[in-house]
Amino acid sequence: MKLTEISQYDARTGRVSEWRLHPSTLAAAEETGIDSRPPSYLQEAHVRTAAMNRQRGVEEPTWLATAFDISGGADPDALEMAFRSWIDRHETLRSGFRESDGELLRFTLETERIAFQRVEIGDFVEQEELHRYLEDRFDESTDPLDWPCYLFVTVDHEEATTVYMAFDHTNVDGYSISLIAHEIQELYRAAAVGDRAQLLDVGSYVDFADAERSRAAELDTEHEDVRRWREFVEPADWQLPAFPLDLGLAPQDSVIMPRQSGVCEWLLDPDEANTFETACEEGGSNFFSGVLAATGIAACELGDQDVYRTLVPFHTRSQPQWWASLGWYVGLAPVELPATQEGDFHAFARGARETVRSVRSMAEVPLARVCELFEVLLRPVFLVSYIDGRLVPGADRWDEWNAHAFGKVSRGDGVFVWINRTQDGVYVTARYPATELGHKNVLRFLARTGEILTTVAQDGDYVPLLAGPR
Repeated sequence: MKLTEISQYDARTGRVSEWRLHPSTLAAAEETGIDSRPPSYLQEAHVRTAAMNRQRGVEEPTWLATAFDISGGADPDALEMAFRSWIDRHETLRSGFRESDGELLRFTLETERIAFQRVEIGDFVEQEELHRYLEDRFDESTDPLDWPCYLFVTVDHEEATTVYMAFDHTNVDGYSISLIAHEIQELYRAAAVGDRAQLLDVGSYVDFADAERSRAAELDTEHEDVRRWREFVEPADWQLPAFPLDLGLAPQDSVIMPRQSGVCEWLLDPDEANTFETACEEGGSNFFSGVLAATGIAACELGDQDVYRTLVPFHTRSQPQWWASLGWYVGLAPVELPATQEGDFHAFARGARETVRSVRSMAEVPLARVCELFEVLLRPVFLVSYIDGRLVPGADRWDEWNAHAFGKVSRGDGVFVWINRTQDGVYVTARYPATELGHKNVLRFLARTGEILTTVAQDGDYVPLLAGPR
């Protein structure tokens, strides 16, 4: 399953319908009382940022979406039942927020309160027109300051029914998006034949958020992981790592961030991915640390740096009930790798592996809590993510379902790199400021990363083009 912009998807045209929550469901939400469980740190920061932007007259859609086919065409009644069962399954989709006296309060509908209203939009015959419609509607319907902040759309065509499902980030992360096709397909199958869906039980992200707040409240500045965060950012004047090359950004004298651009490219085919993994293991590391080493070497070679510094996302699905749960289960950890390591690629990769092991627990500390404790603002502007999508339930059927993922971040000054492994190989998706230098230098960085990965896959090693100790 590739993560791209929706305009890069080979969407099949046909009769379009929207699946909106029924007015009775919206009325029930208005009448629902306050849930004592708080928003997660990520949810609160996201909602407050959106509210601040709106006050400034800035709209910045930030949604994630997926699309997949139900072969032969979907039965509307069975599909509606699947949608309802799925929302009942994932409590975060029945939960939203209200602000009162500056406090962000949660409300949560009970199960079996969800009903849908199917609205036929009409026939689309041009792919570009369908792309524009989907992007515009997802922009409008995934507002984090409204509920629901998601929308489902179906397109009926000769071969199948394509299902599109878009969500504001408060409800999902990238891994959650990859779970959806399998779950809806199974719930639809069960609804169509009157069977019980064969899915694992899941916990609630709303419960996770409550537990996260309780754990974080016990932290203080003497906690080991909190101290390590301080040691990472204090020498850098309390700034998180920036992209190592010039992005051509002017000093921010406006509240409006620069527009973002995106790219999605294949780095390794399946055979190359396998040989790269073998080379990493024989060299004393693993696939993830090898990928991190490749980005680090590229950054040091092109940026003429002594040290590679970035942030790495880790999932926070630490208990079995969260493994297939929908939510924003992501924490960040800092990575620092010296460019003066002696030896080859594998020395760098072994260092990356040890660093990842040592910082993993830091991702369990919400970055917002670190900011609270030290009374600073820490804003991520450069991160490198890796996910092995082959491990996701249903991944072996993604090609059969024509499953795809989409993301949109309209503005920002950061560079975010997602490297993903699938059955079809390894690809990179990146978002970056849409400046001339941003485009040039981010593509240079990704190209050099790809060259390093390919060289290791083909030759078993790579000799970094780094100077000696500086």
